[in-house]
Formats: sequence, C-alpha cells, structure tokens
Amino acid sequence: MLKLPCYEPVDWVTPQRGEVFIDVGAYTGWYAIQAARAVGKDGRVVALEPDETNRLQLANNLKLNHFDNVTVSSRAAWSKSGVLGWYVGAQPVWHRIDSKNESALVETTTIDELARCADLRRVDWMKLDVEGAELEVLKGASDVLQMFHPSLFVEVHGTFDPLEQFLSATGYEISRQAFDHPPKEHGWILAHASASRTDE
Repeated sequence: MLKLPCYEPVDWVTPQRGEVFIDVGAYTGWYAIQAARAVGKDGRVVALEPDETNRLQLANNLKLNHFDNVTVSSRAAWSKSGVLGWYVGAQPVWHRIDSKNESALVETTTIDELARCADLRRVDWMKLDVEGAELEVLKGASDVLQMFHPSLFVEVHGTFDPLEQFLSATGYEISRQAFDHPPKEHGWILAHASASRTDE
C-alpha cells in the first residue's frame, strides 16, 4: 500500500466531502481508505473485494483507521448477477473472473444492482481495478452512469480500445491517460461525463 502512490496516478482521484465513492476491486483498501477520509462522515464508500484474504486485510485496515463510513461487499462486479469462475493468481493483485482458468467460484453483482440494494442516492466516483473485466463492469453500471454521471478512474488491462468506444457511446470523455506498457496495454484512464450529458 505504501508503494502505490509511486506506481499509480493516485492524485487523479479527488473525492470531496459528502460524496459517494464505489471502489471496485478494493484489494487491501488504499483507495477505499483515502476516499473514506475525503468524503467524511456525511459521505460513503462502497468497496467490492471478492478475494477472502484481500477482504480480511481490507477490513483490518479499515478498522485500524477507525472508519465507519465504508461498506464492504464480497461480490465481484460484472455485467450481470450470478456465479462465475474465479482465477486465483500467483499474486493477490492478479485474482480475476476467468471461467476458462477457474480455480474457484465467485458471486457476481452489477453496479446498478449494488446501488439499488444500498439505496444510493448519488454516486460521484467509481474506481475500477478488475484485471481485464473493465468493460463488463461498466456494462453493468449503465443506470448509475446515466443517472449520476460519476467520475471514472479505471486501471486498463488490454481493454483501452473497447473502453474508449463504450465510454464515448455512453457520453463520457477520457480526460487523462497514462500507460506503463505501451501501446496502451496497461495503464490508467480518468473519464468524466461530457458537459452536454451532465446538463440533461
């Protein structure tokens, strides 16, 4: 966690007091903790982390930092709810949905379903680190994107072109991008709803 600011453009992510932040692929909680601190007691963080070991460390880190404005879900975000294959990688940051190489099963939910069940009246930020499932997660967030226009911070795993097409069709614009494995194989994007979209 201490090394993350040297690796990712964490300064792109700027939640404000009172906002709602959804952390998809929360791992051990770096973004969830920073967001919880930023949004304060009037805001809320919803963190999804399917891996049990990662989720236990996430819960411990939240407890150590005395945050009570974070809800943790054990489900994986996807384009539909159900049960899918889960690949447990050699490193805890590599776990992912993968029915071809599955070593376990995982329950899935959509961001839209999550928002309804949690009775979220706003969503200001969504952070995604889902090891290649970026597009599937966003497909399951169509209502949230349409109603709330959250800012999106997405780690890209070989999905830039379809992501760019999807975001453009959804009324989003990529404002920042950075890649450590060119051409656009692995990196990060920051996207916002276009001005015309937010005026609707």
